[in-house]
Amino acid sequence: MSSLFSKALVYLGLVDEDQIDETPTVDQYVATPEPAPAATPEPQPRRVEPPGRRVEPPGRRVEPPPTGRTALRPQPREDDTSVEVRPVEVQSDILVVEEFADARTLADRVRQRVPVILDLRHVDSETSRRVIDFSSGLIYALDGAMRKVGDGLIAVLPNKVTLSRDEKRRLAGLGAYELDDIDD
Repeated sequence: MSSLFSKALVYLGLVDEDQIDETPTVDQYVATPEPAPAATPEPQPRRVEPPGRRVEPPGRRVEPPPTGRTALRPQPREDDTSVEVRPVEVQSDILVVEEFADARTLADRVRQRVPVILDLRHVDSETSRRVIDFSSGLIYALDGAMRKVGDGLIAVLPNKVTLSRDEKRRLAGLGAYELDDIDD
């Protein structure tokens, strides 16, 4: 008995010690068809395939079964050709940015589906750039929209949320909306 595999086969009672040569091969364990009975039947040892082991012909590739962890990508529906975005009657928040840590407040509000107006007029250009980069990534991840609504003012809108005409007027009265599209 030269290998651990051979010893295991003998221990499990799958093979007798007499049947094991010095080096067992895979062919010894593959069941072979018995030949046609001869005139005098001679007992022939039957070869047994080890449990759980499949021998494939060389060059043949067997694909593993699909697992439940495979993510399916959503397919666009053919009947939904246009998506209408209606104004939502939600008051937007005005976030006066003073430091980059205010970006967390922005993310929390946008995830709660609340439109946010970023007021970047009182912060240095480096922090302003970092907050704009962060909000761009946030909006990309949440499939929202960003729009410049004045000098140093940016509207950050969640997915399928726009500002209503009344909300634009309210923001303009507060000095947080400077575009002329209020009457649209």
